[in-house]
Amino acid sequence: MKKVIYKTNQNNPQIRAYKQAVERGKQNHHVIHKDNSWVVIRGGAERASDIFKTQKAAIDRAKSIAQNQGTSVYIHRADGRIRTVEDY
Repeated sequence: MKKVIYKTNQNNPQIRAYKQAVERGKQNHHVIHKDNSWVVIRGGAERASDIFKTQKAAIDRAKSIAQNQGTSVYIHRADGRIRTVEDY
């Protein structure tokens, strides 16, 4: 069975907007609970940016990073659900 590869027009404004949205999503930071600590991690990353004992410390660090980079912070609950999203 042959694979069908579709070519897209890279100059299409909708395709460009979609690609930019995906790239912005990779730059967002998440505050998640992992192994009895709170972790700040960039979207799509494998390693944590920072690890903290309290959620408040992790949130403060993620907010400062997001303010410097003009991105968003996704704050998760201990069960993994998103609690809040803050845009900068």
